Amino acid sequence: MIKSSIERVARARYVMPIIVALAVITIAITESAYQHSRSTLEQGVMLSDARLQAARTLQTLTDAENAARAFIASGRQDDLATYREAINEMQGVRKGVAQLLNVLDPRHTLSLSNVNQRIDAHAATLDEWVRTAEQGRSAQAQALANGNQSRQRYATMRDEFESVLERTAIAQRSTRVSLFDAMLINRVALHALVVLAVLALALFMRQLREGDRREAEELGRLASQVALRTQALRNLAGHHVNAREDERSRVARELHDELGGLFTAMKLEIARLRRVADVPDAARERLAGIEQRLNEGIAVKRRIIEHLRPSSLDQLGLIPALEMLCQDAAGGLGVPVHMQLSPVELGKDAELTAYRLVQESLTNVSKYARAKQVWVELAQTGPWVRVSVRDDGGGFDTDAVAPGHHGLLGMRVRVEAHAGKLEIISAPNLGTHVEAELPAQAPEVSTDTERSA
Repeated sequence: MIKSSIERVARARYVMPIIVALAVITIAITESAYQHSRSTLEQGVMLSDARLQAARTLQTLTDAENAARAFIASGRQDDLATYREAINEMQGVRKGVAQLLNVLDPRHTLSLSNVNQRIDAHAATLDEWVRTAEQGRSAQAQALANGNQSRQRYATMRDEFESVLERTAIAQRSTRVSLFDAMLINRVALHALVVLAVLALALFMRQLREGDRREAEELGRLASQVALRTQALRNLAGHHVNAREDERSRVARELHDELGGLFTAMKLEIARLRRVADVPDAARERLAGIEQRLNEGIAVKRRIIEHLRPSSLDQLGLIPALEMLCQDAAGGLGVPVHMQLSPVELGKDAELTAYRLVQESLTNVSKYARAKQVWVELAQTGPWVRVSVRDDGGGFDTDAVAPGHHGLLGMRVRVEAHAGKLEIISAPNLGTHVEAELPAQAPEVSTDTERSA
């Protein structure tokens, strides 16, 4: 009902001219208040500038005095050059003070003659010190500089400056408009503008709300699609990780069964040949070399199988597997790997995720970190199992990972596939800390069939 009344009033013929007239009056009031405020603020700024310039004049004069004293004490030409630069700068700043005071006091009711006389007198005294020192009479110059007259003259000059500026401020206050009055005028004008704006906006509220509703529906639909696509990508990434692990396990089994059987048969054949009586000595030496190469091939096969699917994890458990992994990494890196491993409750797949996380982190340390020490931790706190790998190496910018490096992404996908959380803290020259939290769960119990297999 209120909305309808507003709409009826807004459609009347006399409303628009009234609104225009009120807007013009409000603008005129605001502009007048603005001009008053601007004039007052400009005067205040100029007064502040005058005070700053006065303080700068005194500071440059003080710098000149300090440089003169330093020249008297050391006789260095650098101090003499500093003294002359300070004197020249003081003269320029002094002119700026005079110009600002002329603007603030156009009637010239104030005079700087006393201040200028005292500055000239002090500058002449400093020149006398410097000339005396340049003539080689350092003791006499030192005696002149240690007198109390310079300090008294400096204090008098400062009082003169403050007196002139204070008289300027008093003259300014007597003629300027109060800022509070100008602010009050602005306040009233702004309130009027706000009322007019509310009246105008009320006419379009229904249209705006309708537009917002349509936009919200569209955003909700897009958000739903993004959530579905994100979940699908997560599922696909998890499936990719699981498929890769399954393929690695299959390849490891085939290497163990097929290639292991071939290697075993070859060793048996070599053993039979050795038992043959009429085999020449040269052939026996060649057989020994072949057997050595065969043993090396068996060792390579074992390393490949362990990399594809760690048998120590299935046969010994997570902690012994991590210990062996850390020991191998310490040997390869040539740096100590400190371990703090506590018993935890994880399923087989989660144990493999924890193992792969440590393995990938240690691989990154060996490739990029240039670390001197590495720390590996495994612990359980309540319903969460924490896996942590930290080094003191060069670190990196986590927001600027180069394209083509997917190890960190693979870690995150693995951890999130188990409803866990992964945090990577690193910065250049501050080391890297990879920490994952996995939900604890009771270990899976192997069946008799699995044990026999």
